Order: sequence, then structure tokens, then C-alpha cells
Amino acid sequence: MSELITIQLTCSDFPGLPFEGRAAIYLGIQFKQDVLDETPMTVQQKIFTIEVKAAEGTDGRPNFTGPYVFGKTGDKFLYLVWFMKTSMGDERFRRAKIKLNELSWEQINTVISKQSPLQAKIKLTDARGGPVCASLKPPYIQWER
Repeated sequence: MSELITIQLTCSDFPGLPFEGRAAIYLGIQFKQDVLDETPMTVQQKIFTIEVKAAEGTDGRPNFTGPYVFGKTGDKFLYLVWFMKTSMGDERFRRAKIKLNELSWEQINTVISKQSPLQAKIKLTDARGGPVCASLKPPYIQWER
């Protein structure tokens, strides 16, 4: 049995412009091979709201599926994508992984029973002042408990 849950990623602390010679920088969330909800780096905050399915994996832990979810069982994640708009199209240059395998059944069952979204707060500027990338860990991501 799988449950459809809503995830809200509240993104703040956008890095300043420009970055490594790039000026028109945007952030979006990856959906299959596309990037949706493109947001300029000049905003104060962006909330991405998506739905994923949660089911019991072979190891008993939550396993997530859906068009926003990537990775193999036991290592599922979402991608936030940094890109620049050019005359030739979008140039992707960094991605941040939002690891879902850190979520517990307790967190999932709580949001299902409350019919509320599972929320993560994400700080988008790394220690060097650039856009965060790779697998996000605290203090760059905090899942609400």
C-alpha cells in the first residue's frame, strides 16, 4: 500500500549575484528530465510543493516514488537545479540533492494523519557564498519533526 504525501521545500538565503561569471541564475525543481517552477536568484524565499508516493520498501523503511523522485531503493532523493538562462537555452550548472531516505515512518504517518505537508527548510547559500549543491545536510536542510 502506498500513500500520497505532499512535501514542501521552503528555500531561503538565496546566494547573491553573480556567481562564477553567471548573472541570470535561476533555481527550479527537477521533474523527470525537466526543470519546473523556475525562480530567479533575486527572491527572498521560494516554496516548492510537490507530491510523492511513500510505500514500505523491502527493508521496511519508507520508499518513495513519483516523477520528482530519483535514485534507487534505499537512496531516494529530489533535485533542486541551479541554471542560467542563455540565448542557447538553459545551462544547468549545479544540483542539490534532497535525501528522502532520512525520513522516518513516524514523520510520514504524522503528516498523513494531520493531512498536512512534510516540510523542509533549506538554506541555499554554501559556506563560500555560492549556491548549495551535492547532498544537503544540516545546517543547509532541516526537516520539521
